[in-house]
Amino acid sequence: MQNIKSIEKAIDILSCFTIDTPALTVSEISVMTGFNQSTVSRILATLEKKLCMDRDHDSGKYRLGGIKFHQWKGILSREMSIAELARPIMEKLRDECGEEVSLYVPGEGNRICVEAIKSRFGVAKVTDLGKVLPLHCGASGKVLLAHLPEKTRKLLYKKPLERYTPNTVTDPAELEAELEKIRRNGYAVSLEEREAGSFSVVAPVMGKSGNIKASLAISGPLFRFQENIRDRTVKAVLDAAGEISMMMGNPSLKERHRP
Repeated sequence: MQNIKSIEKAIDILSCFTIDTPALTVSEISVMTGFNQSTVSRILATLEKKLCMDRDHDSGKYRLGGIKFHQWKGILSREMSIAELARPIMEKLRDECGEEVSLYVPGEGNRICVEAIKSRFGVAKVTDLGKVLPLHCGASGKVLLAHLPEKTRKLLYKKPLERYTPNTVTDPAELEAELEKIRRNGYAVSLEEREAGSFSVVAPVMGKSGNIKASLAISGPLFRFQENIRDRTVKAVLDAAGEISMMMGNPSLKERHRP
């Protein structure tokens, strides 16, 4: 099937808008995408004309908006999302462990936070909804990566893996060994892999056909993650991920892999 290049470029431009970069100029998008400014300007003007983009005439910056995005958001809100299905279970898990509970889905070589239940502690890890994070770094990403197809992983390894802390694994062979261990154990634990002073305990949420749908994480500051609570935390996240998996049509996960 022949791809339509202009549509591909429009999607690449839309993908530049994130939580960290909600408003951008033509020149900034040109640098991020590698497209020349005239191409970026034409596509943005078309998106604005079709009510998919808002532009601040004073600063010249564009941001996602317009009638169409609100219309599409309304359509999506009518569908029960995995975040909505998972939220009550995530709230119960947070009440049990006290720490932040978050849910990630894979997307375009990264992971995206689609739900986060805040910690009950004053000093806590905080993740923004819609935050785009790496797959190779942190337990939440590695659980997803472990269950994605091998060809997807190989595509990720074509570029150097970014190091975030001294504990980040950047060697593909070493990472593959860790992913095999995650598949075997059924969960992952990370200590200061992406953020200094933080931990995560993560289990996969599986779909009806046995494919990965999301990763469910308990995360918090490392000083509260003592060895005497490790097994209890692993069991809690496995049980919660199993419940969500059953709601997604996969009944097999809940009784697997006990620490």
